[in-house]
Amino acid sequence: MNRSSFILILIMTWFLCSSRTCTEDTNSGNVNEANALSATKDSIRLAFEAGNPDEDLLRAYEETAIQKVSDFADYLKIVSDTSINIKFREKAAEMVSRIFVSPDTDVQSWSQFYPENDISTINKLLEKGLSKGFNLWIQPEQVSVTAPLAAGNDSAYRGRLSFYQKCVPFNAQNSTSQISKMRSIDIYLIKKVKPFGDESLIVWEVYLGNIN
Repeated sequence: MNRSSFILILIMTWFLCSSRTCTEDTNSGNVNEANALSATKDSIRLAFEAGNPDEDLLRAYEETAIQKVSDFADYLKIVSDTSINIKFREKAAEMVSRIFVSPDTDVQSWSQFYPENDISTINKLLEKGLSKGFNLWIQPEQVSVTAPLAAGNDSAYRGRLSFYQKCVPFNAQNSTSQISKMRSIDIYLIKKVKPFGDESLIVWEVYLGNIN
């Protein structure tokens, strides 16, 4: 799905929500509005409802996974920076937790540059980042697919990305940065049930997994 189509669907979703609220508030019961609302809902369902992804769609999901590695680093940078308001840091930590397949995901290899480099899981990494912060942030570079997404069963696919880590100190006076050896990270495409008004949608979601 290209960006224009995605934006259009978001706009349709907004109209769906606002139209429904208006209809419920006024109790108009207008048949034409109800039909239009139903058609809009069907269009959104058709766009988002999960089917078996073809090769092109799998490649698109791999690109989404690559973007999520960058998102993870950006959110974690906020979590780690004690100069930022704690509310923003907590929200960033929440966004990180949504990116990973489990709070117990192994990220010990990611934390090699931190003073406390024995941080083993994403949950512990976020806890440490929020409680004490870190004096540096890590930027992934040259992220690429090393194992394409492949079906594990009818509701999950698994693949792998590779990348390098660039360690950047928050202290502007210390411009020294370090580059790690190549790392790998598991990626998952999982079928999920999502709420959709008073109904539900079955959709595919991309998650990050263990970092090695």
